[in-house]
Amino acid sequence: MKKYIVFIAISALFIASCTDLDEDLNGLLEESGLTDQEIVSGQISSAYNQLRSFQHTDNQYALLQHPTDEMAGPTRGADWDDGGAWRVLHLHQWNSSHPRIVSAWNQVLGGLFSAIDALSNNPGAEEEAIATFYSSYYMFYALDLWGQVPYREPGSNYGEFPIVLKRIDAIDLAITQLEAVFNNLPNSSANNAVTQYTAASLLAKLYLNKAVYKATDEDGTPQAGPFTFDSSDMQKVIDNCDFVIGGPFTLQANYFDNFAPNNTAISTENIFVSENDNSTGGEVRRMYYMTLHYNHNPGGWNGFVALTDLYDKFDTNDPRFGGEYAGLTDVSGLRTGMLLGDQFQQDGSPVLHRQGFPLTYTRDFELANSTEERGIRAVKYIPDYNNVDRPANDFVLFRLADIYLMKAEAMARMSNDPSAPLNTLRTARGVESIYTGVTLNDILDERSRELYWEGWRRNDQIRFGTFLDPVQQKPDTSDRTKIIFPIPATALSTNPNLVQNPGY
Repeated sequence: MKKYIVFIAISALFIASCTDLDEDLNGLLEESGLTDQEIVSGQISSAYNQLRSFQHTDNQYALLQHPTDEMAGPTRGADWDDGGAWRVLHLHQWNSSHPRIVSAWNQVLGGLFSAIDALSNNPGAEEEAIATFYSSYYMFYALDLWGQVPYREPGSNYGEFPIVLKRIDAIDLAITQLEAVFNNLPNSSANNAVTQYTAASLLAKLYLNKAVYKATDEDGTPQAGPFTFDSSDMQKVIDNCDFVIGGPFTLQANYFDNFAPNNTAISTENIFVSENDNSTGGEVRRMYYMTLHYNHNPGGWNGFVALTDLYDKFDTNDPRFGGEYAGLTDVSGLRTGMLLGDQFQQDGSPVLHRQGFPLTYTRDFELANSTEERGIRAVKYIPDYNNVDRPANDFVLFRLADIYLMKAEAMARMSNDPSAPLNTLRTARGVESIYTGVTLNDILDERSRELYWEGWRRNDQIRFGTFLDPVQQKPDTSDRTKIIFPIPATALSTNPNLVQNPGY
């Protein structure tokens, strides 16, 4: 226990940036009696464990999904009001004190600081490479969400405030530092550890979004596009995707196996996951609790809904649209994917509204005042009936389908025909129609059909220039300052190097 206490204390000191940190930190390390190797191993474990924050609906997930054309959180009477927190995310009306923005900032920066702490304590070559991956990973999310990255060079003085990297500089650092250590990473198929395939997946994502981050006004205001995607960057996307495609992963025959309670054992396409088990839990239970009705099995929180913008992208014959699933439908009556209309129990009897009549989900909802049956629901992660509160589903961070989609997009942005990778994916999914002519809008829609509710939609919409557009229950076009979130007020008060983003 003492070992973990000192790691938490180090990160807390890193964030606080007080003037006497060197003395405090040295005292902590001397008191701990830990070796450099123990500190490095513990901080790498801390950076990996911090990935669980992505499966918690009150952290990054809220920022990555709720402001998009895929999800909303309607208030239902007194349920899901939360001071309007969910409504303002959907309406792009947040401020610097929004609780989801504050919690996400703390989680992302906590992961980054753990990685830099590991790099500051003489790691071996492989551990340095792994810690560097985490540094680039959390830096990616910080620059993507806030456009600024508080950062310390490994081994620098803890008594000084972290410098702040703007997103135009942070993207270059995230790429170059990861490429420098790539060959020192293990060439392994393990999806619960950092490998060369994990790093190549992240590098593809970084290069794909590089043009977005470079398109920033001098005062830090993000540009809304259209963006100029450099051909050399797109070739890097393709090269990294080809590296992963040539590896040990294959597209899963049953789409929803990727999200099953035993997904790590049965999925052949999950490249990197945040691991969960029935003993220690995690928060992946929120992926079904957040949307299912109170009287479903499992009984959910009757919260978030899928927008018609998402639902209408599907051909109902597309297996990703959903259907019966062994271990789910035969146990509870639930189906995977999009849930609309009458809902049934395992024995065929109707799921009941709390007022006693059959529950029928509707296409429409009102953001500020919905009754409990309104709104389309989605089930992607399969409930773990061995332990619904501590499910063993591993939370998916990178998977092979996204690799094919990123390759297709990079090819299209180089004016090449991206049909081959798209059709490889659609054929593997059992989709009857294949592409013969492809537009960028086709690729954006395909990304939604494949990756819905996985935390990529905000990033995708910004890159394709649709993030600010009106959507269901959001009638207005947003200002481009909403492409990034405000720096939390608490962070501004503790680091004078941070400056509030324009528009906030």
